[in-house]
Amino acid sequence: MPRFFVEGEPQGKYFLGGEDGRHAARALRLRAGEPVTLCDGQGWDYPCTVLRGEDGGLWLRVEGKTPSLGEPGAKVTVCQCLPKGDKLETVVQKAVELGAWEIWPLYSSRCVSRPDPKSMEKKTARLQKIAREAAQQSGRGAVPRVLPAANLQEALEAAVGQGTALFFYEAGQGSLRQALRAAGDRLFLFVGPEGGFAPEEAELARSLGAEVLTLGRRILRTETAPLAALSAIFYEKGDMEL
Repeated sequence: MPRFFVEGEPQGKYFLGGEDGRHAARALRLRAGEPVTLCDGQGWDYPCTVLRGEDGGLWLRVEGKTPSLGEPGAKVTVCQCLPKGDKLETVVQKAVELGAWEIWPLYSSRCVSRPDPKSMEKKTARLQKIAREAAQQSGRGAVPRVLPAANLQEALEAAVGQGTALFFYEAGQGSLRQALRAAGDRLFLFVGPEGGFAPEEAELARSLGAEVLTLGRRILRTETAPLAALSAIFYEKGDMEL
C-alpha cells in the first residue's frame, strides 16, 4: 500500500500535495476508492481512501488512526565514518530499511573522503531525502535523522554518555551477542572507513568506555559492516519477528 509522511495529524478530508501528491497521482496513478496510508512521523499511521485526483495531488478521506508497527524497540544510531563515492547513500538507505534510528557521518583518521562544510551540508540534505524515501518504502513510523558530520572523539563521548557504544574493529575481540545482553535499548554503532579504524582510535574508544567488538573472522567492507551489525542487533533484540 502506498505510504507517505505528512506534517501534523491529518483529519477528515485531506489534500496530499507537493512532490508526494504528484507522485501518487501521476506515477502511481491512484484512483478513487484505492487505499493510502499517511504517517505523521511520530509513530502514528492514518489509513485513508482516495476520493479523487486533481492537478498536483490527491484528495483523501482519513479513515482513522493506528500505531505504526514499523519502529523497533531499540534506538540505534549508525555512526559511519565517511566512505568514498556514493557508499554512504547505500548505507543510509539500507540502514533505514533495517530500522536505524539515526545516521551520523563521522570523520576519522583514515577517511579519504573529506568534503568541505558547504559540500557536506549539501550531501547531508541529499542523504536526508534518501532516508525519508527509504522510511516510506519500508513502512517506518518515523523518518530517521541524518545528523551533521562530526569527528570520531566527539561522537564517542556523546555515545557513551547516552547509551552503549559498539565499536567494530578488525582486531577487536569482544562478542556482539554478549555486549547486547548487557546493553539497554539505546545503542551507537561505530564503523570505520575503507581503511578501518587506526589502533589509537580503538584505544581511544576503549578508554572512553566503548565496547570494542568483532563482526567475525571475515573482513567486511565499510558499507557492509553496519548492515550486518544492524541485522544481528535487531535479531538478537527480537525485532526480526512479527
